[in-house]
Amino acid sequence: MRMLSPQSLVLGFALVGPLVLSAQTTSWHVAATPSVRIGTAAKAELSLAAPAGATRLPNGNIVVGDLADFAIREFTPSGALVKRYARKGQGPGEVGYLAPLLRCGSALVANDITGPLSVFTLDGTFQRGFRFPTPTYRIACNAAMRFVAMGWASDRDMKAGAYRPKVRYWIARADTSVEVPLGTFPAGDRWREDGGDGPLPLGREPRVALSASRAYVALADRLEVLVFDLSGKAMPSLTAPATRVRVTKADVEAEREREVAKLGERARTVIERSFATMTMPEFLPATRDLLVDATGHVWVQHFPSASSTTVRWTVFAPAGNVRATIAMPVALEVYEIGADYVLGRYIDPEEQVPEVRLYRLEKR
Repeated sequence: MRMLSPQSLVLGFALVGPLVLSAQTTSWHVAATPSVRIGTAAKAELSLAAPAGATRLPNGNIVVGDLADFAIREFTPSGALVKRYARKGQGPGEVGYLAPLLRCGSALVANDITGPLSVFTLDGTFQRGFRFPTPTYRIACNAAMRFVAMGWASDRDMKAGAYRPKVRYWIARADTSVEVPLGTFPAGDRWREDGGDGPLPLGREPRVALSASRAYVALADRLEVLVFDLSGKAMPSLTAPATRVRVTKADVEAEREREVAKLGERARTVIERSFATMTMPEFLPATRDLLVDATGHVWVQHFPSASSTTVRWTVFAPAGNVRATIAMPVALEVYEIGADYVLGRYIDPEEQVPEVRLYRLEKR
């Protein structure tokens, strides 16, 4: 396999080269109001603690992953609870800490960072558990139950203050030791102090995604997506213009509240204390998220600014050209994009109450 060197990373992956974009783009839209809202009811069993993934079933119901006593719950579009499973624990079919819930075709995969990954059918039946031979920091899957993974940094790469190690990326199947290497690329920006080590807020955080025939990696240095076929061969990268934006105090405050919303109010004191000791980046990352939708389009989220209530996404067609741009609410963390809908976690800026929302996607 042809590996990408650090020099080629600096030069914009010159060994492969970015894709030249010539097609005209269109502007897509999400509806102004959500069609489905989950987690707004006052009853405890209908509320959400800290959502960690969601998917829409063929019957229209919504399955939500959550850091609650039951990691997975199914709701009707009106918000009524249908069933709950994946009780918190370490036994078969139980989940200790969900991060996150993945939809892999006809299966739900609970990525438990404290134990094996658990596979459920779409109706909630536990099938099996499995572990990857190599520990994964971030994963994504496709309908064929293949996974693209980003690995962990080595302890020897750790250093005081801000640093960015390099890690392995690869493609794998469940229950097999065979890995298809993609290369060694930068991991996310991290901060280490007094023995503690974790992601640097507002730092570059890579994302991975997988379609039926391609693996995608966005490193967040620029609006660029590395592309590989499933044999690990590097393909022309996807790229689009992006402007560097300086970090503001409002950006730091918004990121802090996002972390509180993700982990729950009980974590506020620890989060605020850690934010106060860190040296924040000078510029915002170029990208935040990366997804493949139901039709094979690649969606890249520009990194949001606290000065705006919306954030731009660039959508690449399966052939590689820019297909569309779309603005979505900053408060929406997207979990799944269907042919005509967008599903994700929404954090109300005022009430800070998490809910799962589905918006209709309009393509014009």
